[in-house]
Amino acid sequence: MATGSNVPPADAAAEALVDARDASDEADVDDAADVSDVLDAPDTAVPEDCATPWDDNGDGRANEGCPCAAGAVQMCFERAASSFEGMCRMGSQRCGSDGTWATCEGSWLPDAMGRCQITERFSDTQVTRRPVDVVWFVDTSRSMDAETAAVNANINRFAASMAASGLDYRVVMIATRGAGARQVCVPPPLGGAGCSDGARFRHVPQTVGSRNGLSVLLATYPQWQGFLREGTARVLVAVTDDDSTVTADAFDAQLRALGGWNGYVFNSIVGYESIADCPTLSRRGSVYLTLTARTMGQRARVCDADWSGTFTSFARTLASRVTAWTLSRQPRLDTLQVWLTEPGSPERRLLTGWSYDARTGRLTLDPTAIPVMGSTVRVVYRTGP
Repeated sequence: MATGSNVPPADAAAEALVDARDASDEADVDDAADVSDVLDAPDTAVPEDCATPWDDNGDGRANEGCPCAAGAVQMCFERAASSFEGMCRMGSQRCGSDGTWATCEGSWLPDAMGRCQITERFSDTQVTRRPVDVVWFVDTSRSMDAETAAVNANINRFAASMAASGLDYRVVMIATRGAGARQVCVPPPLGGAGCSDGARFRHVPQTVGSRNGLSVLLATYPQWQGFLREGTARVLVAVTDDDSTVTADAFDAQLRALGGWNGYVFNSIVGYESIADCPTLSRRGSVYLTLTARTMGQRARVCDADWSGTFTSFARTLASRVTAWTLSRQPRLDTLQVWLTEPGSPERRLLTGWSYDARTGRLTLDPTAIPVMGSTVRVVYRTGP
């Protein structure tokens, strides 16, 4: 049988099979090229979903290009829905005259690290209260009859407030000792019977004149140094109606040179008004007020008729100062939250009983809110405007 080919029939069939395979391989190559083209092509942007308030396509805008009725207002958030948590807040956007949504405004977005708020946990170091040593010196000169009596009447208020706060405290009193006029006698429970010392109290019987209080404090230091403890918070309290002959700079330098006095606090019950406002005042206590301002202490008017609130306030503030935490960043005050966990109790938010000082970055708890030993504190806040 003749055919149009010079190849025998069997060989022709084999050749046809080879040609078919070649054609199939070429087709596979073309298909692979098509797939490669698809994979190499840039991703098509996810469209913005006009039915949500989020930034659906990741371009940092919300509902851009979406149609709307001019003047309409809606909530918006220029991040993905998954980023909306904690203290992040929705903003708002208004529909413009062109029938599309304007820029979202007023939202609180995550920071550069993707956080809607900062959480500082003070659980690694359990809440502790630094022991406190308080040194009082009282001017017992002739003009201080009423003031000396006020110290005798109120010193136990001071001690009771600190005890109620759970503080480990000691008190030193530098003044003439006795139960007579212009003498200081500290009764129990702080002092002992008959104007004697107590477990937490040492009296240094020394006359303090109108203007030598700071000098007497430094000169008598060897007599009460041994009653102080290492590592305590140290507070000085001056009670006088006069000023000091020692300058604030000189006293500060001499005190620090004794060792252990860095970070001390100076409180003053002195005159800081004119003699017209306080007829019994000898001089304005300028040196004492300078020391108080430098150490962020407290001051009170020596001419006040009732000192009960002063002594209680001094004690409460002192308790707060030694129960404090310094935040690592400046918080937005309207977002600051304080949470407390006490042993065996669930975490609870403190709505009152704490304060924040922007100058020092310190968060302190009021004595009524100071937690029991072993408690932990969690502080949550946002930064920035």
